[in-house]
Amino acid sequence: MTAGIRQYPRVFESPVFRARGLSDHDRALLTELGFVTKEYPAQRTIMHQGDSEDRTLIVQSGWGCLCNDLADGERQIADLALPGDVVGLRVDQGESHKSVISLTDMVVFEARAKAVTRALGHSEKLAAVFFWAMSRQRAILIEHMTNLGRRSAAVRTGHFLLEIRARLQGAGIDAHRGYECPLTQYDLADALGLTAIHVNRMLRELREQGFLSFRHGRVEFFDPEGLAAFCGFDPCYLR
Repeated sequence: MTAGIRQYPRVFESPVFRARGLSDHDRALLTELGFVTKEYPAQRTIMHQGDSEDRTLIVQSGWGCLCNDLADGERQIADLALPGDVVGLRVDQGESHKSVISLTDMVVFEARAKAVTRALGHSEKLAAVFFWAMSRQRAILIEHMTNLGRRSAAVRTGHFLLEIRARLQGAGIDAHRGYECPLTQYDLADALGLTAIHVNRMLRELREQGFLSFRHGRVEFFDPEGLAAFCGFDPCYLR
């Protein structure tokens, strides 16, 4: 490798395509779609809510969030963008209904959304992968809606942190006992529909019950199985 030149994986090596049995034809088709590798620093708005967009992103590394910006300056984090996630897949160019913001430095693959959707008609395998990604995000959003509407504050906090753990593991990241987490208590508040003070109390409650700790940017699980039982967490919706 030439000194000073960073080498990135190719798009078909992204976690979303691993273990999918892509053929040489599928990999060539992905390459022809013109995915380019982009780097974004932390706290950069990658997509602006309300802007016309024709980009599909595949997250290679880093953390981002998908949020709805409200008129009063507040925001609701609807979902995270983690390694292997597909963001912005759509049939045609149109208004983005959300903002996409990098929470850490991120590396993503970007291509025109219209080119991606057109290509799905040429590969059943790729179509299955992208439709799976869309169905999975819908299932995640339903769980987040359930969190906001029906789960107690402690349960929704634990459920959300367990979901992140499962998603990271699905992307090939070892997160069984814990993971580095760049989310602040304000980020968690925006995702969980709580105040930052309430989030702090819920994290303390989960720690005192012997389930987990969240300190110095790291989540550590003491009893993930017990926490899953307490939260009613079933990762099947992620599969």
